[in-house]
Amino acid sequence: MKGAKIRSLAIAFSFVVPLLPHLSAQGAQDQLALGRKAIEARTGCYLVDYSFAETDAHKPGYVRDSRVYDVNRDKSIKEWIFAEDISPTRIRLQHVLFGVGLDGKLREGSVLKHTGEDWEYNAPFAYEYTSNSTWTVKSLQNTPGLWLRRVTNLDDGLRYQCAAAWKTGTAYPDWSCSGDAPVPGRETRDMHRKDYNLLERTSRLIVYDSNWLEREENTKVVEENGIKAPLVREVGKTWYVRLPDGECSAAQSFIKPRLAFWTIEREAWDQVLDGRKTITEAPATKESLSRYEQIFSLEDDYLSKNLSDPQTAQAASEALLQVIREHLK
Repeated sequence: MKGAKIRSLAIAFSFVVPLLPHLSAQGAQDQLALGRKAIEARTGCYLVDYSFAETDAHKPGYVRDSRVYDVNRDKSIKEWIFAEDISPTRIRLQHVLFGVGLDGKLREGSVLKHTGEDWEYNAPFAYEYTSNSTWTVKSLQNTPGLWLRRVTNLDDGLRYQCAAAWKTGTAYPDWSCSGDAPVPGRETRDMHRKDYNLLERTSRLIVYDSNWLEREENTKVVEENGIKAPLVREVGKTWYVRLPDGECSAAQSFIKPRLAFWTIEREAWDQVLDGRKTITEAPATKESLSRYEQIFSLEDDYLSKNLSDPQTAQAASEALLQVIREHLK
């Protein structure tokens, strides 16, 4: 298992912007330093408040959904975000989420490994979402100076990716990017939406002194045979408000026994997502466990095992790779 240095600091689109001009060596170093500083500043303990609402119908006759997706109506969602240095140009942020009731008490069973953000400066390629759970490989070698943000699912699988530079000359670090993505889990799981199959997503991150914000302007799209029919516009925002580290002790305790397995899991995905071929996920069936359920079960199995032992780590890696590949076409 490759040794990646884990750091918990106190302080979850393969879509490419237009070709950038050639960067000087100093400009490249400045962009690398600016990105690292902004990404690392987002680690720590946060109250997370996010909401999404439809604003403008694009399809004639479509009735805008009046519901607002508001996560904190009857609870508070918190996240502990920590950083993993994979290389001098690659940083992974892992979000660990949990809920507390209005009385401030932890909701039992709510702690979970949430989304991940894998950031890489001058990444050689990205996976661009097309449709039908398919991602194609897009070369980034002709677009220097970009930070690729790979947002991952709960099992570290593909969610969406996008490459852009952090803006310079702004009061606060600012990064924005647009591209296609699958339908979000909040829509299928919580809102029970089945009337569209693709999201044209624009995300903008702004990192303030202590807190940070992600704004989204999205279009829900019906895609069929390569033809896109916009359905409705959606806007959303997620505020991350810094809390004392002690308020995320439940997440910190959850991480410790699982960290070694998560590193092996990330490395297994690196072997699969190597930029060599198109990736298509097999549809889930009612007859078998989902990929997430199988990986979660493996994680549970290895909680009591010594993953510092090379043979045990290799066995875990092989088991993970088998599950991942079984769920690809």
